[in-house]
Amino acid sequence: GSPASSPAMANLRANASTGHLRVYGTSLSDDGALPREEREQDTSLLLRKIELHRDEAVKLLASHPDLLRFLDAATSVGLLDLVSNIVVSAMLAAAADPVDGASALVGVDKDMKQRSLDGLVAFLTCFFPHLIDWEAVRYLVLAQADPLVAARIVVEDRRTKCFRPGSAATNGALKLALKCAMVAAKHPCPSELAGVWLSLCSSLDTLEKAVSLLSAVRPNSPGDILHTLAKQMPVVPCPAPDAIGSSLIRPWELAARRSKHAAKVTHQYSWSLRRVLLHTIHGFYLQALARMPGGELRSRYHRSMLKAGHCYGPFDPVTNIIVNTIWYEATFPPLSQLDELDILGTLNLMRIEAQSFYGLVSFLCTHDKDLNADQAIRFLLDTDLNLAATKQCSSVQEEQEAFRAAATAAWHPRPDAQAAFLSSCKTPAVLSLLSDNGGQQQLSSQCVHQLAMLLSSAFRSTGMLAQQKRPVAIYERRFHLTMDEGHIQRRAHRRISRKVKAALSRYEVQNSVRTSLSSASCGMRCEYICVWS
Repeated sequence: GSPASSPAMANLRANASTGHLRVYGTSLSDDGALPREEREQDTSLLLRKIELHRDEAVKLLASHPDLLRFLDAATSVGLLDLVSNIVVSAMLAAAADPVDGASALVGVDKDMKQRSLDGLVAFLTCFFPHLIDWEAVRYLVLAQADPLVAARIVVEDRRTKCFRPGSAATNGALKLALKCAMVAAKHPCPSELAGVWLSLCSSLDTLEKAVSLLSAVRPNSPGDILHTLAKQMPVVPCPAPDAIGSSLIRPWELAARRSKHAAKVTHQYSWSLRRVLLHTIHGFYLQALARMPGGELRSRYHRSMLKAGHCYGPFDPVTNIIVNTIWYEATFPPLSQLDELDILGTLNLMRIEAQSFYGLVSFLCTHDKDLNADQAIRFLLDTDLNLAATKQCSSVQEEQEAFRAAATAAWHPRPDAQAAFLSSCKTPAVLSLLSDNGGQQQLSSQCVHQLAMLLSSAFRSTGMLAQQKRPVAIYERRFHLTMDEGHIQRRAHRRISRKVKAALSRYEVQNSVRTSLSSASCGMRCEYICVWS
């Protein structure tokens, strides 16, 4: 059988790793998670760090009993250091009920440590969707329970190149993660507290004043300092969404200073790192699908892409997918006429992506015997899956051996043939043909035909015979089970296809109406705009 659509631990396949080949595959018994004892130890350590910060906040507010009693409602989630986060959240709880504080504490879970842990984990897993809870806990332990410092460690460890402090994407993710964290931490005023943090950070002057006030607070400091900040908090203006922009850079800069004291990442083989690589591979497949001509993709090339369109090879990942797809279709055509396909199943696409994942790792580990799977994954993320960035093979035979390991790990139907083809397919004519067609634009049918001719001749020059295998006989019971499963998938396919076509039809109708409205006279245009709005 072929590997699962979501790779677990990439382990060596002993039966396939013969000679110099290091073929990696999935292990159903190991999902890459830490042992339960280690996870519990990390959780206990994180709770202890939160408790230490709470003790510091207690000392900080010792001379302010009117604020001290609100620590039970506080949380360590925020955009500054842990002690400041606790103090600010306690102040907001006090500001929400300045009379006696009774209602603000009614129904509040008094276990501030556990609530803070839940909020911190929710912050990281929301900000980085590929993270799972136990990994978030481990990053938080390294960051001394500081959420923004932990986020910076994740960015560095996962090679997140698209991360830009203050960018629209980062700001949007930060706001959502902050709100989710406040709800998970069960603060009595979750939306208000998230708004206070965003408001403080929306104005650089306000943030700097808050930081200076908090840093000036000592157990014996004048009581008016905390009271001044507490009075300012409920009246801090909530900024408009467009106003929260580059001003959110400052919390990240402050976190960068604090991260100098954070521990370095020592664990290897991150589960989230593999999911990041899969997400990257998925993006390349979407680009390849967009470049293939729609008619040929629906009628012919969907089969070869799902069976053999892997993203490893001598070119960039998108070109490799296209080249492998066209070459396999031209060299090993189907034995019978294919039905035209109107949509491509997500699970089928995930399968070829997972196969490419194992193929890439196996190529690198066979090519360089000093690499392990974790180092191979990090190399792939650093180079955007560019295998050409590796050191040159000493011979064509060595390169062909590495491609054979990749093809075997990726469950290619003809691994030896693909290895021979890829190790010999370095002709500049391939890249020239793809670039002449418009770079990143959709390929024409003529270009695909020319590529098929070029790639077929390149494979024939290797001396291998391209003989298509006949279907292997299977047991009757297995045959009926396979047919039943196929019927179920086809029914689901038709149902989804009808929904997609209906949605596209509605969009075309709306678009045509809008187009006709835009061509109307200026005197009528205002009326139609009002109707549509």
